Amino acid sequence: MSPWDLMPLPAYSATQWVVLVVAMALAGVIKGAIGFGVPIVILSILTLALPVKEAIALTVLPSFAGNLAMMREGGRVREILARFWPLLLTKAVCVGVGAVVLAWIPTQPLFLILGVVIITFSLFGERLPRLHLQPRQEKLAGAVLGAISGLLAGTTTIFGPPIIMYMTALRLDRATYVATIGTLWSITNVFMLIAFGGTALLTLPLALASLAMAPVLLAGYPVGKTLRQRLNEQMFRRLIMAGLLLSGGRLIVAALA
Repeated sequence: MSPWDLMPLPAYSATQWVVLVVAMALAGVIKGAIGFGVPIVILSILTLALPVKEAIALTVLPSFAGNLAMMREGGRVREILARFWPLLLTKAVCVGVGAVVLAWIPTQPLFLILGVVIITFSLFGERLPRLHLQPRQEKLAGAVLGAISGLLAGTTTIFGPPIIMYMTALRLDRATYVATIGTLWSITNVFMLIAFGGTALLTLPLALASLAMAPVLLAGYPVGKTLRQRLNEQMFRRLIMAGLLLSGGRLIVAALA
């Protein structure tokens, strides 16, 4: 018996593997170009060919790889942990709650949730409210938004929009923003790995496939950086949002069919 018999990959068709590779590569390009939206891009494509729960599980490790690269770039991990621990605490609890919910709810509501989240993000991602938080409000607001983003992470793996809104309200400078994104996103991925493993959502075959796709996502990252330098960033972002809007609409139609 070979090692591959003990650690088998999912029995996907050639078409499904092609869709998986394309989704991960494109997500890497998006990560390099605009720095966010990896789970949304991956899920929008993968749900064309794979069950939604498998698509969600496959997203975790490639997203983790991209976020680790950003965390390494930003640094300042201890500073970020000391400042944002209330957000991480409530997120850790709610990621577990969300994963338990994901494990037992049927697929159709998940399509609806994903569709609504993706459409909302595509319509309002560029127009997140520019609120302003006072220092005394930061920890309480962080705890509340950590809980919300944790539930989103556990049920859909899409947890970025509430935290981006929060960081915008804090008026973080660019260096702090990059450091915070890298650290918070990476730790959230660890929470998701634990929660999905504990609820058997991330099976061994899915974990192996997800791990194999991490280099594919990372390979797309420098391509995205090159595009960002050569194309009008605003137009590029709008094209991405238009594609996500169509994908989210397709998920809602599938949920209501």
